[in-house]
Formats: sequence, C-alpha cells, structure tokens
Amino acid sequence: MKHWCTLLITLATVMAMPAIAQLDATVVSASADSLAMKHLAADSIPWKYKGVVGAGFNAVELSNWTGGGQDAVTIRGLFLGELDYAHEIFSWENDLDLGYSLQKQGDQDFRKADDRIIFVSKASWKQTDWFRWTAFMDFRTQFYLGYNYDVPDSTSPTGFLKVSNLMAPGYLTGSAGGEWTPIPQFKMMVAPLAARGIFVLDEELSNKGAFGVTPGESALVDLGAVINATLNWEVFENVTWKCRAYSFMRYDAPDLWVISVENAILMKVNSFLSVGFLTDIFYDDRIPVTRDDGTVGPATQIRNQLAINFTHTFTNF
Repeated sequence: MKHWCTLLITLATVMAMPAIAQLDATVVSASADSLAMKHLAADSIPWKYKGVVGAGFNAVELSNWTGGGQDAVTIRGLFLGELDYAHEIFSWENDLDLGYSLQKQGDQDFRKADDRIIFVSKASWKQTDWFRWTAFMDFRTQFYLGYNYDVPDSTSPTGFLKVSNLMAPGYLTGSAGGEWTPIPQFKMMVAPLAARGIFVLDEELSNKGAFGVTPGESALVDLGAVINATLNWEVFENVTWKCRAYSFMRYDAPDLWVISVENAILMKVNSFLSVGFLTDIFYDDRIPVTRDDGTVGPATQIRNQLAINFTHTFTNF
C-alpha cells in the first residue's frame, strides 16, 4: 500500500507544481482588451459546449530500403466533447472521449491500435472559491472486439485469442466527496464513498472469469474510495498539457489500487491541424497480462502514441 500511496502523492505533486506556478487573474478592469471581454461574455452563458472531431492517417512505404522495416498504414478517428453548466454555486460538467484506430503492417490484416469510450460526469456544489462538494460518475468501455496477437487460438475466426469486446469490460464508477481547486488549471477530488462496477457482457469472456468476475457471472461491484486529479494547462501558446488521473481503492483490499492515467501533450499547428503525444497508464491487480518476459500476471500497462490529426472544433463560447 505504501508503494501506491507514494505513487499517488508523487503524481498529484507533479501535476500540481506547474499549475500552481500560474497566476489566477480574476479581476477584469473596464479597460480590458477585446479578448478578455470575450471570456467575460462567455462566463454569462449557463450552458457551454465544445466539440472536436478529428481524423488522422499515417503511411510508410518502403522499396529496396536497406535499413529494414515494413510498410505501415494507420487510420484513426476521434471525438472529444464537453457540455458544461455553471450557475452561481452549482455546476455540472460532462466530458465524452471517443477514439478508434486501425493499423496495418506489411502483409498483416488491419489490427486495432486504439479503442475507447470514456464518459465522465461531475456535479458540484460550491462552498468556497477553492472547495466544492462533488458527485462523480466515470464510465469506460470500447467499441469492438480486441485480440491478443501474441497468443494463437485456432477456435477464433482471426486465429488469435479474444480478450475484450463491447462492455467486456465495462467500468462504471460512482462516488461522492469533495473537490479542491486551488487554481482553475488543477483539480483534485477525494471521495471516501465510492462504488465501482465491472461488467463482462460477452458470454465467452464471462465464462472464463475475465477481468475479475466470477466465471459465468457478468458483473462485479466493489465498494471503496476514489482519488481523482485533472490538469489542463496551456504551457506555451498553442501547446497544452492535459492529464487525467483516476485511482480506486477497494475497502476489502486497501493495499491494491486501480490506477489509470491519461496524459497528453497537444500542439496546435493551425486551425485544423494538431499534433499530440499521448501516454496511457493502467494497472489493475485483477487483470492478468502477458508480460514482456513471457510470464502472466498483473502488470502496469503502458501505451504511447504519436497522433497527427486533422480536426474541426465547434463551440458556443
């Protein structure tokens, strides 16, 4: 448990340090420039929405290339949506993150490289400028079948072992607690009352007891506590660092934490082209994986991506 507590404290500190360094300018004078006045006008809109639709394509073609390698094609699509309500002491924030990508190398068929559905909703009751009582909901699953391409399976139509599907797994977490917001760029929530449901609605995976459910069952619910932190910081002009950290502690196993971190450095090239460096980190002691050394068991899962996307943004503020 000390290991995971140290990890969480370190993560929160690293996320908070650059954000705390930013000045929180809260006073707009009568002589404010037009940009500041636009932000002031936006604050008068109770409902705000923002959506980003993107598509990306990468291709590598080799011919008589002595350095080695394979032809490769990657196709990706994404949608990021926000719908927020704010009025005096009550606020309601909703975020939707959809992503899917396919990759083809050499003579291989197209294989899934990214597949995610994440919906986060948070309702808050303001107590002070820096503290709010908060109810939080986090839902996660994927669009389609997933396979482990390192494990052959003659019974599978693809020839590889099926490991996931839509709502297999599906994760739903609900919690209530308090949120600390020392500055607008950084938020941390601590929720001592939380429940996390794991759903496996694929019969084949359910019968195997995948993702920690009892074999033959389709759901498992744990009671515990949640610690969440988010960072949204414009490091430089057109360069934004976004990070979302989620952790869940089961009361029946306080030394075993579920950890999820989504980290992104986003660079805006122009109004329709962006470049992103993405890192996802996930750990759940109930999920066995094939480690790099060939052994099977729980392990920290890491995914790194370089994404070049053509995007379109629509918003009402």
